[in-house]
Amino acid sequence: MERLDVRKHTKKYMDLAKRASSGLYPNKKVAKIGSTIGMGLGGILICIGIYGIIQSTVFGMGSLIAGAATCLSNGYNLKRIKCKN
Repeated sequence: MERLDVRKHTKKYMDLAKRASSGLYPNKKVAKIGSTIGMGLGGILICIGIYGIIQSTVFGMGSLIAGAATCLSNGYNLKRIKCKN
């Protein structure tokens, strides 16, 4: 079994984090598709949340908050990707 060199391991993942923050990883096409799917799932969660609030169920408010956070996050990511073009 190969020994783990902590410095190399840390450097590898720090470089990966830098590329991700600059928009180089994953490529823009993959990031755009992922954010679009995330926006769709966020919309579904918002609809489930509204339905849950109307029915006075426990999951309604949680689903609504989760859906809103998902949409905001993915919307911000899409805006960031478009600005980098």
